[in-house]
Amino acid sequence: MTRVPLPAHRRGRVVPPAALAAVILAAGILYTWKIGAPGRASRQTPATAMASVTDATDAPLDGGDAIEPAQRNALGALLLAREDFASDFRFLLAASLRDRCAPAHAHELARMAIAAGVPVLADAKTALTEHPELRHPAYALVSRLAATAPCGTIVHVAVGKFAMDLDLERYAAMFPDSYFTPDLDSPPSDIAGRDLRERAADPCTPVVYAALPLNTERTWQCTGLRATLRRRLRVTCADALREGSPVDARMSARLVASIRDELQQLPSICR
Repeated sequence: MTRVPLPAHRRGRVVPPAALAAVILAAGILYTWKIGAPGRASRQTPATAMASVTDATDAPLDGGDAIEPAQRNALGALLLAREDFASDFRFLLAASLRDRCAPAHAHELARMAIAAGVPVLADAKTALTEHPELRHPAYALVSRLAATAPCGTIVHVAVGKFAMDLDLERYAAMFPDSYFTPDLDSPPSDIAGRDLRERAADPCTPVVYAALPLNTERTWQCTGLRATLRRRLRVTCADALREGSPVDARMSARLVASIRDELQQLPSICR
C-alpha cells in the first residue's frame, strides 16, 4: 500500500475539531446547490437506493453549462497544479453525492473528517482565496455534478485537463485514508471490516487519530505499522472507557501512559 507524498505545506498539519467543524458546516457540503449557482433552478437527479457499483459512466461528466469553458479550463489547471485542492474537490463531491444517493448515510464523511482531524476544505479555501475568480465556478461545478451524477456507478469527471474517477462507496469505506490516497487497493488494517458510521461515532476515533494522525508523509512500511497500532490503540481506548470515564484524571493518565507505551513500539522513523 503506497501513500502519495503530501505537499510540504500539509505535512504535520492538524486542524482543531471545532475549526474543522466550522469549515465543513460553513461550506454546507453544497448539498443545497445554492452557493455555486444562486437563483438557478437545480436539475437534480432523483435519489435512488445505492446499488452495487457497475461500470464507470460512459462519458465523463464536466458540469455542462454550469460554468464557462474558459473557467473549466482554468479550474482544471488549478486542480492539476494543487493536489491538496484536488483532494478537497474529491471530498466535496463525494460528500455531496453520497448525501443524495445514500441519504441514510448523509453527513458520515463530514463527521469522520471531524473525528479524525482531517483538514478537509481548508486547502480548497486557500486555493480559491488565491484565485477568487474561480470560487463561484468551483462551487457551481460541484453543485451540478453532485446533483446530476448517477448513483451506484463509478463517476468519471473531467474538468479541463484534470480527470478523476470516483467510486463513491469505495471512497467512503476507506475514508479518511482515501482522502490522502484515493487509489488505495484495500482498506488499512485499522478500518477494515468497520463501516464509516461505526467509526465516525466511536468515541475512541479522535483519540486514535490524535495520537497517530494521517496527514504526515510516511513510507509504506510506516503506514502499515501505524495502521496496526491505531487498531491496538482503539482497543486500549475502548478498554479504558469500559473501566471509567475518560474525563476522570486518573483514567486519563492511565490511557495516556498506555498510548505512550504503544507508541514506543514503533520504529523511531515511524513515530
